[in-house]
Amino acid sequence: LLTGGGDIDPLLFGEEPLCQSGEINPLRDACEMRICEAALEKDLPMLGICRGMQVMNIVKGGGIYQDIGVQAGTTLKHIQQAPRSYGTHSIFVEDNTLLTDLWENKRTVVNSLHHQSCSTLGEGFIVSARSADGLIEAIEHKDNRFAVGVQWHPEAMKTEEMGLLFSAFLKAAAEYQQTRR
Repeated sequence: LLTGGGDIDPLLFGEEPLCQSGEINPLRDACEMRICEAALEKDLPMLGICRGMQVMNIVKGGGIYQDIGVQAGTTLKHIQQAPRSYGTHSIFVEDNTLLTDLWENKRTVVNSLHHQSCSTLGEGFIVSARSADGLIEAIEHKDNRFAVGVQWHPEAMKTEEMGLLFSAFLKAAAEYQQTRR
């Protein structure tokens, strides 16, 4: 599980920092990059939340918007002014993805607490969901058993969809454990 948090050092994905970039933690960046590389290589089940999704993408050569307001020209408010547990915008799930297998609806509402997002996909990743303004809201690796990244914070939301997401992650982890015995 790669959690949310502060910004990732833009130098790690080949960019100079913008004025809007937030605080970085080089030690955390280095540690999470190594963990993520190893997990993807070993096909360990992985769930990346917000920053965690961005780490997964960068490890495979993808890019992120340092600030979606400046670089992506987003029209939606992605830093909500509402409780973390409350969804403030819709996402639309892409066909033939793990999320379509998990969720009955192709549209759901999520919380939004970020100013960064994936811009270009890393090798092997596909888009699982987008917001109404076209930003990537979820990714998954097509070659791994369960390598899913989400831009929102499912741990703060008490909805059926978020429960199903965590259940699928735990199921994949249990199945992985069984194959190691």
